[in-house]
Amino acid sequence: MTNSDPYEIRQYEPADRDAFLDLFADVLGGRMGNDWFTWKYERNPYVNHVPILVAQRDDELVGARAFFPLRLAAGDDEFSAFQPCDSMVRPEHQRRGLFTRLTERAIDRYDDADLFFNFPNHRSLPGNLKLGWRVASERETYYRIQNPTAWLPQLEPVEPIVRSLASGYVSIRDRFADSTTAVELSRYDRVPSSLLATLASSETIPEFHVARDETFYEWRFANPLWTYRTIVATRDGAPVAAVVYGRRDRTSGPTVVRILDVLPLAAGTSSSPSRQATLAALLDAVLRETGDADVIAAPGSVVPRSVLRSRGFHSDQRAPLKWATSPSTHVVRPAGTPPLDWTLSGTRLADSANWRLAFCEADSG
Repeated sequence: MTNSDPYEIRQYEPADRDAFLDLFADVLGGRMGNDWFTWKYERNPYVNHVPILVAQRDDELVGARAFFPLRLAAGDDEFSAFQPCDSMVRPEHQRRGLFTRLTERAIDRYDDADLFFNFPNHRSLPGNLKLGWRVASERETYYRIQNPTAWLPQLEPVEPIVRSLASGYVSIRDRFADSTTAVELSRYDRVPSSLLATLASSETIPEFHVARDETFYEWRFANPLWTYRTIVATRDGAPVAAVVYGRRDRTSGPTVVRILDVLPLAAGTSSSPSRQATLAALLDAVLRETGDADVIAAPGSVVPRSVLRSRGFHSDQRAPLKWATSPSTHVVRPAGTPPLDWTLSGTRLADSANWRLAFCEADSG
């Protein structure tokens, strides 16, 4: 910081925690709390520090660029990845280049990583593209709207009628959906890390995906703001598939359930009738347990779209949801400074066909 430059860009320090949480509440909305910060940043198993850069003016924290480090894999190779998240600048300090400076400092700070990837919305996408990110795909989410007033508050005066109509619609879809399959279902009020890691290790996935080992499962699903449940399908006593879903109940706003992880993940099995039937049975079990939720969200990239549509899920890439949602875009960037190599282990980064992503790789939920 100099007389001509009133801002200092620096690494997060432990004394910044309260100021960071205040900044989050003021800019992004919501008081997240110390437990959330500890889980997300202090206990992340993939770094030995808090992965946040901050912008300070005088004694005030006015901006931050945080990261959600993960291990990715493709085939037999693993990669260090940093996902930008919780980026914020106080309104009175915006349009002064702080977002750019924080990101450039982060690129320098994490030049020993392999790549960055994240999911900006239409407002933050241009800033990412300007700094060297490329679009890999439009991220498609499917929603099952069980309470339309969660999307359209103006319907609240007739909520009982609207909810009844929505319930009738999804019940009809469920009644005619076929989920017959010879599997048994086991339910867990937690995430059985060892079981899921073993199931994940039984398949080799050539596309980029989050490395699903015990370390990942034990940390990722410790988010104190969400409650997680797991349903595992077994055949002849052996686990063959699983779904992890999370729920967040809010004092205001909709109750959201997110289908966060799906196994098996391999793209080659997506069209298998056996896999589709098994995932349909798992999805039906989730729906039976979450009938009181306002909205259920599922990743269209790893759950067969035909299974989702048959149960009343609709894509945010199509009307009418595309008018009521803010879809995100999957963007990527190799770490380091130009010239950049846009392949890792011979696999192109900015190609949607080279990624298999559920929801659990995202920094929220």
